[in-house]
Amino acid sequence: MSQKPAWDAKSTVDERRDEILRSLAAILRERRLSSLKMQDIADRLGLVKGNLYYYFKSKQEILYHCHVKCMQASLVALEDAERAGGSAAKRLRELLVRHIHAIAEDPYGGVLLADLDSLTAAQRRRYVTMRDQFERGVRRLIEAGMRSGEFRAGDARLAGFAILGAINWIPKWYRPEGELSAPEIAESFADQFLRSLKP
Repeated sequence: MSQKPAWDAKSTVDERRDEILRSLAAILRERRLSSLKMQDIADRLGLVKGNLYYYFKSKQEILYHCHVKCMQASLVALEDAERAGGSAAKRLRELLVRHIHAIAEDPYGGVLLADLDSLTAAQRRRYVTMRDQFERGVRRLIEAGMRSGEFRAGDARLAGFAILGAINWIPKWYRPEGELSAPEIAESFADQFLRSLKP
């Protein structure tokens, strides 16, 4: 007997695509990418597998769109941080908290367990362009803090890589049912990163 689909008849195509992306991310938190099949996503949504191909051509395309959704959320957080008033330290901390929270708890965050190797060269280039834009924004905030004396003088590029490298590892070990919640992890990590930058 088929399940009831995860959306109602009034859902738009974009809403249905988002639901498919969220389902993939949830499945990836539960199992390895190598064992994932389009049928798994269809089963979770209560769909016939063929219906998925109306929205996405392949599992690879779904993975790509999940990666983009994650990065778009972080870029919005970056824009907000750059527009906000206050010290560079305060703005950087808020950005890192939002970025970590999105990676750990956002419905699309589970896709970060998947390697970029599964994407096409063109998809990788588009994603890496967005990722580099985010990295440059983090670096600008670190540089602003160095100029103002909030952070000790040093190599802002390396500091940014160290921070983002640590954050990128979170999806490998974070579990929603674990001892700490995503907001607690985000706050704790951001505090540690800021302490590492201070004079």
